[in-house]
Parts: sequence; structure tokens; C-alpha cells
Amino acid sequence: MQRTFEAGNVWLTAQYRHFGGDEGFDIRVYAHVNGSPRQILRFDCFKYQPHYHYDPMGRDEHVELAGYGMSDAILWTLKQLAYHLPEMLTQAGYPDVAAGIQPEAVRRAVGQLEQHLMAALSSA
Repeated sequence: MQRTFEAGNVWLTAQYRHFGGDEGFDIRVYAHVNGSPRQILRFDCFKYQPHYHYDPMGRDEHVELAGYGMSDAILWTLKQLAYHLPEMLTQAGYPDVAAGIQPEAVRRAVGQLEQHLMAALSSA
């Protein structure tokens, strides 16, 4: 089941998914771009091959998280979202979205996301 976390001008979603023999949490960052919702970042915190994508619906720059397992990938992702989201949005090609980031709203949403993920992991 997908959960959504509002974070000012962006929103985060999280769901557990299976993909090509791998599985784990899929964390996405969305914003309105030209009046329509757009997925800007996706973090696939998978068990075996965790990775993330800049602009997954456009140029889809794919970056491996070599040496990370699912738990490490989740912690890395939470840190990036809480402290480096504007830089990542700019790298993805969305500097206008990055300029509108509200750090406190993002950190609050990341805290809620972290609670959700940790509860899901502890019940698994």
C-alpha cells in the first residue's frame, strides 16, 4: 500500500514492491511541474541492488548504491531527502522546484516517512 507524505512544494511516497527478482521500498519525490504532477526522484531501496533515479520519467539517470543492503539504502535515502533534497532536485533538472523547498516541511515529512518505514520493517 502506498503512503504519501506532504512536504511543502513536493510530496514523498513510499511503497514496498517486487521488481525483477528483487524487492524493497520504493521512495519517490513528486512536484507539480508545468501544472502537472511529475516524479522527479525515485529511490529503489531494494535488498540486492539498491539504486536511485534522477528524473525517472525523463532522462532517467540511474545511480547504483553499491555495497548497500536495503536497510542501509533506506537510511542513506532518508538522509539525502532531509539534508540534500534541493541539490538532488537541481541535479535532476528541476532548479525551480529546488528553489521552492521548505526545509522544515521536508524534514517533518521525512520524519513521518522514517517512522512508517521503521514500523513496516519491524513488523516484517
